Amino acid sequence: MKNRTYIYLVFGLMGIAFGAPLARFIPGLAALTIAFWRMAGASAALWGHGAIKKQGPLDRKRFLPIGIAGIFLALHFTFFYAAVKTTTIANATLFATLAPIFTLTYERLVLKRKMPLGALLGLWLAIAGVIVVQGTSLEFGLESTRGNLLALASSVFMSVVLIIAERVRGSLTNIMYTRWLYLFAALTLVIITTVSGVSLGFQQQDAIWLLGLIILPTLIGHNSMSYAVKYLRPTIVGSMPFGEPILASILAWFLFGESVGWNVVIGGSITLTGLVILTIKRNSSVS
Repeated sequence: MKNRTYIYLVFGLMGIAFGAPLARFIPGLAALTIAFWRMAGASAALWGHGAIKKQGPLDRKRFLPIGIAGIFLALHFTFFYAAVKTTTIANATLFATLAPIFTLTYERLVLKRKMPLGALLGLWLAIAGVIVVQGTSLEFGLESTRGNLLALASSVFMSVVLIIAERVRGSLTNIMYTRWLYLFAALTLVIITTVSGVSLGFQQQDAIWLLGLIILPTLIGHNSMSYAVKYLRPTIVGSMPFGEPILASILAWFLFGESVGWNVVIGGSITLTGLVILTIKRNSSVS
């Protein structure tokens, strides 16, 4: 069973890595539009699955927290796809994987949880790597800098989703939780697009790429990793998304000829190493 689970995990990582490259094939669509159809499509598929395999009712006490998580998930994807449009795929995916930095900071400062020295070391390594990636080009007028900051903000929003998920998941099945989460995210995006005047329409040729985003990074990617948690240590599964910037960068080079600078290679390696250490050590016992 474990060997099969590792295969699921590898496919999940490969699916997630397509999240940014696929969006590059639909440059005419706004980030809000891309985010909406990804969430709406995934939610519809999961609700369709629920019609075949009953999931049971959702406890009313969980509606509000899952709804809040859905709002922040909507913001996460909106900012992430805005980043993909304004910076390199390598940078967008790297800065978007920094949620563990913010969840650890929340646990330490707000929840007052003691952290192992190794986790704090991983935190500082991750931050140091980000500084190397950004380098001395922190000029807010630069489009790439704005893109990096948008991706960083998407990590902040994702950290809120993760913090809420820790509290509300409980005995909920993965499908029960994600179908409501994606639904609330899609409804949030409908409201935002209506207020901002952004169209949710798309051209016929865009449909294949939107479908790809629904299937690969969402239903295959995230759901495979959620499945793996049942059979593998959470630290193993939790560190897998850190491979996304590497695979996404390879795809960006292959599909779009997008080169990766040495500052991204070196800084990204430092950051990913720090994130893996942080993820593994945060669950260690504290003396």
